[in-house]
Amino acid sequence: MLQQLNTGVASLVQAGLGVIAVVLFVVLYAATEIGFRIAGSHVVHGPADEKSVASAATLTAGMLGLVAFMLGLTINFAQNRYETRRQEVVVEANTIGTAWLRARLVGGVEGETVASLIADYTKVRLEYTGSADPVAIPQLLTKTNALQTEIWRLATISARASPTPVMAGYIASLNDMFDASLSQRFAFDSRVPLNLTWMLLAGSVLALGALGYQFGLAGKRQLAMTALLVVMWVGAMVLIIDFNQPRLGNLRVDTLPLEWTLQGFQPSK
Repeated sequence: MLQQLNTGVASLVQAGLGVIAVVLFVVLYAATEIGFRIAGSHVVHGPADEKSVASAATLTAGMLGLVAFMLGLTINFAQNRYETRRQEVVVEANTIGTAWLRARLVGGVEGETVASLIADYTKVRLEYTGSADPVAIPQLLTKTNALQTEIWRLATISARASPTPVMAGYIASLNDMFDASLSQRFAFDSRVPLNLTWMLLAGSVLALGALGYQFGLAGKRQLAMTALLVVMWVGAMVLIIDFNQPRLGNLRVDTLPLEWTLQGFQPSK
């Protein structure tokens, strides 16, 4: 069941965040209306007494406060993962640049060939980081692994032929470059726990339903204010979804560090 729900959410994200916003608005506003009608069915002879309304208001405020806390916590989780992805792009660009410089320093046929392969590797990593097509990711990872294997093969030949301190630094820089690609992959695949997301949605439905129930006890709707509250709530939830979808949302990781690194490569002489 949970897998089917997750698949449905992925389809909505691909349709656009606007579609998700509309769906969430309808669901949350419907929750307030259902709560209002349930209260209305319990109070058939006019509004409830002030004590009942005050008690419902206290409980509703507690529920809204708790869900608001969960909302802020989830936004923080999602934003931290977004910042991690951004930082990993910078780290990977720096490690690639260092590896390229040391390959040029080593020189020789293997060194120049590795420098050229690192340039190709950077293009693949740039495409991986900026790709908006999840289907293309496995192929890009395959290209990454193939280039890493070839680079390491050539570096191994150079290291065995000339085991010097310069060569040791060269090998270390290649290892750092490979490690950075794995860290970047993990950062892109790291998301807000799905259970937390569904708990937040369920809590939002219950809290806004309780708000509608309180209005029903009082015998009066607050249409404009309720709509504004739901709009703000939906905005926060859409922000979480956007942070949590590095390839499908509007908040995308900037690829400029990798672009600058690629621009800094000079043709081999």
